[in-house]
Amino acid sequence: MSAPDREVDLRTEPPSRVQTAAFYEVRDLAPGEAVMLVTAEDPSLMMRSLDLQLRETLAWRSEAAEGGYRTRVQLRSDTDIDGTVDLLVRDHRTLDELFAKALRRVNANDVAGARELVERFAVAIRKHVELENTLLAPVLPRPRGPDGADHVEIMLREHDEILRQLAEVESCFTESAAPEAWEVEPFIAILSGTLAKHEYREESNLFPHWHAALDAMDEARRGELFARARALLAA
Repeated sequence: MSAPDREVDLRTEPPSRVQTAAFYEVRDLAPGEAVMLVTAEDPSLMMRSLDLQLRETLAWRSEAAEGGYRTRVQLRSDTDIDGTVDLLVRDHRTLDELFAKALRRVNANDVAGARELVERFAVAIRKHVELENTLLAPVLPRPRGPDGADHVEIMLREHDEILRQLAEVESCFTESAAPEAWEVEPFIAILSGTLAKHEYREESNLFPHWHAALDAMDEARRGELFARARALLAA
């Protein structure tokens, strides 16, 4: 039998402190763990803000209760994938973790250990790019920013740059049987930074529009796209 959720009553906190107090309660959630936040006001905006702070790793469900709201918070990874955009965001986190491990191996002078991680990352990022470029971009909206910039065009251009930088990383391993850490680290670090900026832009500027468009689709079409997306990443 699982342990009961830890309950935290935030109704006694000053309004200016509620979000900060909630952040400290949810930032270190472990797999399988959940916390029940009790607030006086609707926590919807607060939870979206906390989720952005924690790189969209949270899942929550709120309900009105006597004297306020009760919000059960857990890790998103403990929940079922909720559609195509959620699948993309989760795959971003998987890619981040895999590449961060490779960078840590290089920094520890374990280049041989990094090689295998880079190879796995290369397969995964190419699947992710194929999914966004060939399955989703042709059928989902092309939103524009206030400056008129086409966010899908930006995504496609950044994908090309990511794959170019990936090829440079891969060349470090193909040109030498055992490259030195200092030969590999700059290329991995540059790609890591490019990837982080790209993911942030996608999740902030593009994915909300795609999410809305998918919600507006008929259920059969939405389900078909989701199934094809999952199959492509799992292949």
